Amino acid sequence: MGCEEGAVEIRQLEALLAVAEEGSFTAAADRLRTVQSNVSGHVRQLEADLGVQLLVRNRGGTVPTEFGAKVLEHARAIRREIEALRQDLSMLQGLEVGRAALGVVGTVSRWLVPPLVAEMRRAAPGLSLRVTEGASERLAAEVAGSELAAAVVTEPVTDARLVVEHLRDEALVGLVPAHLDLGVPEPVPLGDLAAHPLILPPTGNPLRDEVDEAAREGRVTLRVPVEVEGIRLIGDLVAAGVGLSIVPETAIPDGPGLRRVAIAHMPPRRLALVRARGAPLTLADQMMVDVVTRLVREHT
Repeated sequence: MGCEEGAVEIRQLEALLAVAEEGSFTAAADRLRTVQSNVSGHVRQLEADLGVQLLVRNRGGTVPTEFGAKVLEHARAIRREIEALRQDLSMLQGLEVGRAALGVVGTVSRWLVPPLVAEMRRAAPGLSLRVTEGASERLAAEVAGSELAAAVVTEPVTDARLVVEHLRDEALVGLVPAHLDLGVPEPVPLGDLAAHPLILPPTGNPLRDEVDEAAREGRVTLRVPVEVEGIRLIGDLVAAGVGLSIVPETAIPDGPGLRRVAIAHMPPRRLALVRARGAPLTLADQMMVDVVTRLVREHT
């Protein structure tokens, strides 16, 4: 079936989105606060304008066809653009309303998020900021899918859908109990740290992958009897004498019971800001990205 020329309307796309997201015409009508016949009429007219069938009914409800899935992809992008337009106009009118959404890897969030929130509140108190903490791969996927406007992740990032801006290199350091004498001067060889039990994130975590790669390069065998996903819990366990760890230098603050030591020939981890290629940022998101970029680059 060929696509015929027709005037696609926003309300038609809204009806299609509502049916696809709610699973039925009845539920879509309730969401749009209208009657079912209006929703059905908008979808039928959209199908006629495009010359393809967009929805089919099955036992599970109403679902998109292959053509429908493609139209829905564009409809969601249009919806985001309209929402971004409204937010930008509000900010230009001085209302300072809008939403910004950022992803941050857990090793960075401790020192980045508090000053980011404080600065955003000072600059635009009406803005709503959503911060998601997670692994780099997951955050990058959410940026590519437009669930997040941008994210601070670790490199390398290979997704062609993303624009990658390198922000800074960050040293990986040994984290040891304050009272422990390693018996060698700094920088400490990785093999001397590995002579002790290590507490590291599980295999597949980007930080763990970086440490494992450094160990392979140095022909060092790591003993990791305890695997912990949360970077803050790693610090607590090291302070309690459970073992040593290897962490980004800014991930865990200095405190009672902890000491950071430099590691010889340890490659740094690279922090980058990613955003979706070709997707314009709202004024709120652009403000957030500007603040994040400055805070990460200036952090000591």
